[in-house]
Amino acid sequence: GTWELISIDQIPKGRKITKSKWCYTIKYNRDGSIERFKSRFVACGYSQIKGEDYTHTFSATLRSTSFRLLLAAAAGEKLTLEHFDVTSAFTQANIDAEIYVQPPKGFEQLDEHGRPKLLKLKKALYGTKQASRMWQDKLAEHLTKRMGFKQSISDPCMYVKRNKSEVCLVGVYVDDIVLAHNSKNMLTW
Repeated sequence: GTWELISIDQIPKGRKITKSKWCYTIKYNRDGSIERFKSRFVACGYSQIKGEDYTHTFSATLRSTSFRLLLAAAAGEKLTLEHFDVTSAFTQANIDAEIYVQPPKGFEQLDEHGRPKLLKLKKALYGTKQASRMWQDKLAEHLTKRMGFKQSISDPCMYVKRNKSEVCLVGVYVDDIVLAHNSKNMLTW
């Protein structure tokens, strides 16, 4: 799971509790009609304390020149282009600090002494300061160590994998991924 429910007395003294909230969005179709209603539980990162709840917040994004290079390579080598958004990307990565979050309104629970329970994060949660960087580290590890991609030296959001006559280029912009490939089994070889 993304978190574990703990009693308030399990929190170290002096630790601040991060606030949380629900974010609501309406997704529209191209014609302007409503496609769906979307809600996401997020931590209020502004209530985190640097050095205690997080150390690094930086997350690289694909440079525009790298994106143009990926498109040029795809056109020059007649590669298939695909784009996708990783669903719940940030919650795929483990959190790097002990972060305690208030449950969202309507989901509060009490312990056996009537005190409110809190959430201790196990995974990065949208809204935490380090979530994007943790996701990027997890993706980079997966692509390079498990799948054999080489990370670009000049742009850490660009990955390449070649195998005989097959090639796969990956460009990452936060949780959006662009693939340029000439293989039906591009992510399995």
